[in-house]
Amino acid sequence: MSATAGAVKGLFAGLRGKGVSGELDTQIAVMLPIVAAMVADGMVEDEELAQIHAVCDFSPIYERNSLTQNEMLVGRAIRIIDDLGLENACRAAREQLSRALCETAFVHAVRVIFCDGYVGQLEREVVEQMIGWLEIDRDRARMMTEVVSIMQHSASA
Repeated sequence: MSATAGAVKGLFAGLRGKGVSGELDTQIAVMLPIVAAMVADGMVEDEELAQIHAVCDFSPIYERNSLTQNEMLVGRAIRIIDDLGLENACRAAREQLSRALCETAFVHAVRVIFCDGYVGQLEREVVEQMIGWLEIDRDRARMMTEVVSIMQHSASA
């Protein structure tokens, strides 16, 4: 875990039990699978945080937020995942989101997993499990994952 990633995780340490308050709004519900993807391998890397910031910068879901507001969403998502676990947090997100927004959250989560150029076993398992947790059609999820994989090709591909 990098110093920046450690600082983000440390910033929200000790706040267990404070992540789930009331119903989830759309912003946090979409953010939960994205952050679940980031923490899937037990590490938080700078590339993953940068990818989340890129999602927030270019997604209409977060377009009116400041950087601070988006960082607070990431922190809240980390607390919810700590409280509920990956599966229950993703299922809670599914309860709040339309099918289309579940797919949006899934694609952003896959982007986070692929951003460092390495997809480990734990990350592959979380992608597979997330398909069920978010109730996404398996064929459609595989197609979305393949597109994200293609998007990650380097200049030398």
